[in-house]
Amino acid sequence: MIRLYIIEDHPVIVSGLKGLFRPSRDEIEITGSATDVEDAIVKADPTAFDIFLLDLWIPNAHPLLNVRKLKEHFNHKPIVIFTSEDSSSWQRKMFEAGVMAYMLKNAGKSEIKLTLEKVMKGQVVFSGSFENENERKSSSVFSGQTFQLTANQKELITLLSSGLTQQQIADAKKTSVSTVEKTLKHVREKCGAKNNAELVRNLLEKGYI
Repeated sequence: MIRLYIIEDHPVIVSGLKGLFRPSRDEIEITGSATDVEDAIVKADPTAFDIFLLDLWIPNAHPLLNVRKLKEHFNHKPIVIFTSEDSSSWQRKMFEAGVMAYMLKNAGKSEIKLTLEKVMKGQVVFSGSFENENERKSSSVFSGQTFQLTANQKELITLLSSGLTQQQIADAKKTSVSTVEKTLKHVREKCGAKNNAELVRNLLEKGYI
């Protein structure tokens, strides 16, 4: 079961999604909603949902600031943008901010479900020209035969891809958070990833983890 918490200022969108998905049939359940991020920070119970479905444009709030606030308060919860904004520029900004998926509101039921299922597996999902451009860049990084992961690097990234925070990884490995971050930073630089979400996505797609 995929449990969603929706942050959306238009009630008709929330109602539409509730009507679109039936938990018993689709394995997707909307367990909560809020009209803005501040409201969600107060009301959302982290144990009651798996993914944030966030509208890009919420009145009186900047999209990047919204993402930053959610990550500060719910660091282990993936964020999926649900918007009518199809700009590749905003897709890039959200991707670099660590959002796990960018989905348009005209997406069909099957596309929405597939995207959510991929996010639950730790995959990053973007679309259109931005996705194609990013694929070309990542392909050039891995085209040579010199790119390799050490056993320790692979273990850390595998733990990261399973949804663990850097603190949880450090605890599991009995090391410091700074050591975990240094290792991840080294691998990000090695494969040209801007953030951990891009790092995991690239390595999953290329079969390194």
